[in-house]
Amino acid sequence: MQTTLTLVLTSGGVDSTSLLYLLHESSRVVPVFIDYAQRAARREHAVSSYHARVLGLELRQLDLSALGESMRRELRAKLHVPLPHRNLVVLSVALSYAAQIGASEIAIASIKDDLGGYASASRQFFGAFAEVARSLGNTTITTPLLEYEKTRVIRSGLSLGIDYAQTHSCMVSENQHCGRCSQCLSRRRAFRAAGVSEAEDFYAQPPPV
Repeated sequence: MQTTLTLVLTSGGVDSTSLLYLLHESSRVVPVFIDYAQRAARREHAVSSYHARVLGLELRQLDLSALGESMRRELRAKLHVPLPHRNLVVLSVALSYAAQIGASEIAIASIKDDLGGYASASRQFFGAFAEVARSLGNTTITTPLLEYEKTRVIRSGLSLGIDYAQTHSCMVSENQHCGRCSQCLSRRRAFRAAGVSEAEDFYAQPPPV
């Protein structure tokens, strides 16, 4: 009998969607979407809801949009991610929510490509936060995809039948992917390396030459 309940942080992107499907194969999971006033929050929530329904799960939403908007007002430019140290914020909220629903594990979909990109996506950070979580109630923080590059993530997800057209990766647009931001370029490269063709009209613009 499966007794461990795992809270899976999902943002509707390739990595977190893949993680949700992978863990659903062997664990009791609760997908959780956190709105922190990121640009594409509505689209990210929509595709997260889609995959939760496919798996017969209920997507839980935690609303930090007011906090995100307050933080954004202090910025000179309207950034995609208004929260500095985002993983610190979302994991802290997830840890509190996990205690509320009785989840003993929290899974976050950071991958090998993310390491070193920013301070709260490092091995050191995840290790330190895992110690904090254990000290507050023996909750485990897991990063099951941390040794995966995005191409491997995609191949694993395709073997589970994931419809990646129903994911959102763009940092700029809430609807059609712009095709030019760093997340779009990373996505393009990974799908190309995996030998997968996306729809011709999936991106608004071709990649830069």
